[in-house]
Amino acid sequence: MPLSRFIADLDQLVEVFNGDQPANGRSFEHLRIAVARMNEIRRQLGLAQEKLNASLAIAESELIDGNGDAAPAPEREPSDRFRIYDFCRTGIGEIDAEHDRLVRLGNRLYAMSFDEDVAREAIEKVLTELVTFAQSHFDAEERLMEAHAYPKLAEHRAVHNRMCDYLREIFDLCRETPLLVTIRLEIFLGSWFIWHMHRDDADFARFCVQ
Repeated sequence: MPLSRFIADLDQLVEVFNGDQPANGRSFEHLRIAVARMNEIRRQLGLAQEKLNASLAIAESELIDGNGDAAPAPEREPSDRFRIYDFCRTGIGEIDAEHDRLVRLGNRLYAMSFDEDVAREAIEKVLTELVTFAQSHFDAEERLMEAHAYPKLAEHRAVHNRMCDYLREIFDLCRETPLLVTIRLEIFLGSWFIWHMHRDDADFARFCVQ
């Protein structure tokens, strides 16, 4: 949900509890959701700050590699919010194809969050598919690493476990407050997953071609 819309909703709640409008049970529920979302935004901003330097380093490396001055990125539709950049490709067909599928699922889920009429069950269905496929993909990666005797398998598996835990948190949050799913996806697919591909998966890909 756009921040401007969140602020507008919060302004309406303030009017209610300032006595300008009658309060009711639904108003209290909306206030509870607003407080939960505000706490989530604060937590995610902290995480985003930790990832900022890494993201800037990636962008700078793109320019250093000879891409020149990058043109401003066009505004993306919700259905195309996330993408895999060329510098995140591993060159391993199976892995790259599964990364693409994960991002497509994320884009579907993100787009659904902008539909006010979408049912919670529909969001849960796509989110379940995302969580299940992510676990399957991570397991497949780890089997490939075992087959190649990759020395950093334990560290890579630990990252996978943390990412799966985070996805399960998103799922639990969806049951309580579906509106927060979008914020969590921004962190997972917009930062963590991209950085994981660029750093960890790329390291394994380089090991495979040695």
